[in-house]
Parts: sequence; structure tokens; C-alpha cells
Amino acid sequence: MLQVLLTYPVSGIVSYLRIRSGKPLPPKLKRYRRTLAGQAVFLFSIILAAREENVSLIAGPRPTLTAWTVAFAFLAISGLNAKRAWPKLKAERIERARLIFPEEASQMPYWAAISVMAGITEECAYRGLAFRFLTNNHGSVVLALALCIASFAIAHLAQGWRAVIAMALIAGVLHLVVYLTQTLILAVVVHAIYDLMVGTIAMPILRNLTAKSELPQVAQA
Repeated sequence: MLQVLLTYPVSGIVSYLRIRSGKPLPPKLKRYRRTLAGQAVFLFSIILAAREENVSLIAGPRPTLTAWTVAFAFLAISGLNAKRAWPKLKAERIERARLIFPEEASQMPYWAAISVMAGITEECAYRGLAFRFLTNNHGSVVLALALCIASFAIAHLAQGWRAVIAMALIAGVLHLVVYLTQTLILAVVVHAIYDLMVGTIAMPILRNLTAKSELPQVAQA
């Protein structure tokens, strides 16, 4: 529980401060590999903790066709909004996005793996283990929601404060999805597809901007 509600958010704060300091970061593929390894360790610890607390992460009914339809409609709308918004981002947000999202097609397999692992790991951690542990032991749904949403959002601080607000809203939606479907399945799928979709939209935009910045500048008379 400390890892879910404390260590993960603290790592987000540390990453944010390092980016703000301007210190050079390791190459992107190296960071992606570290992220995958960290997610694997995180998921393993979640599974062990869930067994210790007798929390089932998989149990529950299958989502209905209506639930799947609404979920994919939400993803489609989110994708269209992202596709319109990305080209209009300010330079500061673009530079921060370069540190997180893929810029080349060769990076996409890693991003796809990270998206899937994040969907599984983070949903099991926040909408599964942490929320159920807090409600089972403290009984306050409001407190459990507040702690889970805040921890999840702050863990993404490396993407900037606007991303924290967006992640808090997304976390609230995913908690609602789990409540309505009584299973993590749909939340995991939505989470993974959303992350993959954003990376897919960002990649060509970042690649084109990088190519433009590398063109030789012609002196103006």
C-alpha cells in the first residue's frame, strides 16, 4: 500500500523536479525499458499484496455490450479531441511531451508495451487493491476515492500540472467504470487503449516538429 499510495506518487514528483532542473535524462529507449521493468515489479508486488489482503483483482461479471459501446465511444471522442489539440500545444508543453511520448516508429513497440502494462498495473493498483483495501479497513468511500485519485494523478506529475488535473478526471471516470461494471476488465482495456492512442497521435506530430527543428536555417536579409 505504501508503494501504491506513497512511493509511486513520490517518484512522479522526483521526475517532475528533475525535468524542471534541466538535468539530462537517459536516452528514451533506456527510460522505456526501465519503465517496463518497474511496472513488472510493481505488478508483482500488487499481486502479492492482493493475496495477503484476500482481494480478488479479477473477479466480477463480464462487461455488457452496452458498457463496451459506451467505452469505445468515449475513446473515439477522446481521440478526436487529442488529434485537434496536439498541433495547437504551446512550445513548452511540446518540449515536455518529447520527454514522455514516442517520436519515432521504432519507439512505438515499447510504447505499446508500456500502455498495456500501465493499464493492467495501475488499474489493479488504484481501482483494485488500494480502493478495496481502504474501503474494507476504513469504510469511507470518499476518503478512498480521494486518496486513490490524488495518488494516481500525482504519479503522472512528470507530464506537467495540466496532466495531473487531466489524470485526476480520468481516474474519476475509471473509478465510475469499475463501480458500474463491478470488474476491472473494462477499465484496464480503456486505460491501455487511451495511453496507446495518445502516443500514436503524438508520435508523428513530435517527429515532424523534430525534423523541422533540425533543418538548416536560412539567413534573412
